[in-house]
Amino acid sequence: MVTFRLIVLLLVSVLSAPSFAIKDVKLITIGYGDEFWSAFGHTALAIDDTVYGFGYFSFEDEGLIQSFVTNQMQYDLGVSDFSREVELAHWQNRTFIVQKLALSESEKLDIIQYLTWHNLPENQSYHYDYFLNNCSTKIRDIIDDAWGGLLQAEYSQSSNNTYFNQTFPAKNQSLMNLGLALAYGWPAYSVRSDWELMAFPLYLQQKITEMAHLKATSPTVLYREVPKSALMSLVQTHWVMVLIFLVVLVLLLVSKTRRATQKTLLIVQSVIGLILLSFWLFSGHQVLAWNFNVLLFSPIAFLLFKYHQLKWFLLLSYMAWSLFAVFLGAWYLIPIWVLHMLSIRSYHPQKLMSV
Repeated sequence: MVTFRLIVLLLVSVLSAPSFAIKDVKLITIGYGDEFWSAFGHTALAIDDTVYGFGYFSFEDEGLIQSFVTNQMQYDLGVSDFSREVELAHWQNRTFIVQKLALSESEKLDIIQYLTWHNLPENQSYHYDYFLNNCSTKIRDIIDDAWGGLLQAEYSQSSNNTYFNQTFPAKNQSLMNLGLALAYGWPAYSVRSDWELMAFPLYLQQKITEMAHLKATSPTVLYREVPKSALMSLVQTHWVMVLIFLVVLVLLLVSKTRRATQKTLLIVQSVIGLILLSFWLFSGHQVLAWNFNVLLFSPIAFLLFKYHQLKWFLLLSYMAWSLFAVFLGAWYLIPIWVLHMLSIRSYHPQKLMSV
């Protein structure tokens, strides 16, 4: 039954084209959005006026949080109209880029056949992974299959880039930047191949453009975002970290609030440390493993209330974190490091226990 439906849909798709010609296939790249799920852009394929995009989900799905934590998310293929996508880019103020792919008639047919099959109700969902199986990698793989593995062969060598410098800092996403800086482990800072980094839509578009003389037209910008002022963008990108640093610094410098602030910092860093350790050990997200931030957010910091000698262990832990931060270029949490160092250096067990 599935095979029969697929054949019928494919025949309708092919025979409905003018003069029975197989349709053009175009790569669509959409720039950064203001919502956190659109912070890294989006990519899709257009078959004439029909747009196929991966990575659709609903906040109303049951168990969404659990599936996110365990990296067992199920996302869908979505189909929309080309003109509607352009209108949406205007409305969301997101750059919209189109490139026609150089494909033979048989390669076009293979892509249309695959998308038609994937759009069947029983095949729309797939296991989503933010870095391994997302909206961009799905399109990358479709194009690479059509080109006979040319894309992967061209870009399988290691680059000088990492997941970290491709995602960070996320434009206009202050809270996300703090979360990424906290959650990213060692794998996020490891050197990746260009093929792996095509998990990011704009990176994929860049590499397709490099092959434009062979396999694609030069990019055509149908809409270019109206940029925000540099100051506004800076504020929206970093305000959470700046606010945390200034508020806690003032509370530490004021004698009347110092003790309560020190106690709160120890409890908060312990909670955050336990969460980071749990993600490291039990999450299915590979980039959260080996998270050296547990040196800055020690899960056992709260034990300082009882074991006062732990102060020196925490100081050494913070110093070890600073070495990792310098080595990896993980500079974003340095303000937190300053706060922790100020707090622990002025720590007095008797005074703190009296709070």
